[in-house]
Amino acid sequence: MKKNSKNSLNIFPKKGNKPAKAYKAICSELALDGNVHLDLGSFSTTVMNSYADKLILEQIGKNFIDYGEYGQTKKIHDRIIAILSGLLNVPNRKSINGTSTLGSSEAIHLALLAHKWNWKKRRQSLNLNTSKPNIVYSGNAHVCWDKFALYFDVEPRKIPVSALHSYPLEEILNSIDENTICVGAIAGNTYTGSIDPIEELNSKLSEINSKNNWDIGIHVDAAISGFVLPFLKLHKSQWNFSLPLVRSINLSGHKFGLVYPGIGWLIFRDAFFLPKDLIFSSHYLEKPIETFTLNYSKGASMILAQYFSILQHGISGYKKIIKNCCQIAQIIREKLSQSDYFEVVDEAILPIVVFKLKLNNSIDLNEFQLHLKARNWMLPVYDSPGNFEPEKLMRIVIKENFNRAMASHLCDDLINVYQNLNNYRL
Repeated sequence: MKKNSKNSLNIFPKKGNKPAKAYKAICSELALDGNVHLDLGSFSTTVMNSYADKLILEQIGKNFIDYGEYGQTKKIHDRIIAILSGLLNVPNRKSINGTSTLGSSEAIHLALLAHKWNWKKRRQSLNLNTSKPNIVYSGNAHVCWDKFALYFDVEPRKIPVSALHSYPLEEILNSIDENTICVGAIAGNTYTGSIDPIEELNSKLSEINSKNNWDIGIHVDAAISGFVLPFLKLHKSQWNFSLPLVRSINLSGHKFGLVYPGIGWLIFRDAFFLPKDLIFSSHYLEKPIETFTLNYSKGASMILAQYFSILQHGISGYKKIIKNCCQIAQIIREKLSQSDYFEVVDEAILPIVVFKLKLNNSIDLNEFQLHLKARNWMLPVYDSPGNFEPEKLMRIVIKENFNRAMASHLCDDLINVYQNLNNYRL
């Protein structure tokens, strides 16, 4: 009697297979996945230069944490930190600090830990209670902010937004007190791509600090925009270390940093803002290793891939790519708006198109999504954040490999699917 093949897949095999057979078995399963290049909701990079692929493959087994054996890789890592610090306007280039991470979630957790530690040290120096730290941020923040609050025992003061592009500045300012470790700001949220008024927040928070003798800083979550805004001329307001209260910024290399998942970066305004208490020294390898990470071992390949992208493109290359992505996004916005079937709701700054159906009551957006998937397009459907009536939204992320021809085909399919579903209901 044959064993249930489905259940047998969940058991460690007694005997191994030839590499070709194992490869074929996995690929046959993965054929059921969607096409990664048509996953338009994901921010993750899906295509790199063939030389980048070669570099990654050659370095795939290298454990970054072994600084003794791979000292040159560590030097390249630190070089990237210096490069990104300059990109983000760190004021003192002689006192830079930061780290690579597996993504922006880890970077945010590490940054907020540093803010918590600095708050705690200051309170202790004044003989004040340190048992009730809180963090203030808006309701359109990534879920990793909620995770930090839960995992690291910090009260989350998550302020709801009242409209798609609103930033509850007054409510946030009113929620701050002496126990606030940090105020969160988002440069490009995942729902609509909106950028918080960070310059205004910095100004108002500075007044509050001065009035109350507090020292509350800002962490900027620039996972989406960190590799976009520095190369755009359109966005004039300040958001990075040019603002004095911005003390840490995370950005994602595997989004518009043009590197495969997973690589993120955390940059501090000054080495002062990374408490030495949080840096661990271990002696497991050839010589003492100092680390500021949530994990220990980590592959070096994506760090080196980030350096490859920086060397390959330079400022001019990144500008060209980001400009092209933004232009394609604008083409899509115009075609969707002209059709009169869709309402575009993003701010038209980042290469992200967020829209909703104009006739939400007559067409089910989840059914709309399934019809698009039948044409191989993968777009997410999600609820808008906030304390107002939820709206169903869809998002298109324009990445480097998405060209004008694909944009035209996508718009045609969006319009055709809408018309077919709408005609069916008439």
